[in-house]
Amino acid sequence: MIGAPYIDHRWAEALNARKLAGVEFREAYFVPTFSKNANEVCGGVQVHILDAEKVDAITVATHMLVEARRLYPEFDWRGDGGRWIGLLTGSGRFQEQLEAGASAEKIVAAWQPELRKFRNDTRRFLLYGGPR
Repeated sequence: MIGAPYIDHRWAEALNARKLAGVEFREAYFVPTFSKNANEVCGGVQVHILDAEKVDAITVATHMLVEARRLYPEFDWRGDGGRWIGLLTGSGRFQEQLEAGASAEKIVAAWQPELRKFRNDTRRFLLYGGPR
């Protein structure tokens, strides 16, 4: 589950409307016991993996962030200015594109050339052929 105090049913609806491969979202409400929103009721989504072979987790996460930012003006980077998203994605490009209003498809497409190169460069070193 993932969410925030300002999230409502619209996030699950918007994500399900995207019909992402292998995944479905269920509206959820919960009270975190630690972290930024401890002891506050949060709305959000419960992510259900329907077919693990079809799910591309980073693509799903990208759609989730794009929709959260589109639907909720309160969306913020945990008060860290986006430091963690830059560390997780390896550069500031993801955050820049998201904040500029790029679609999830455009953001995902931006890293495909680098991903293809990485897969080609590393394939010979992988015991089982690597990612699909």
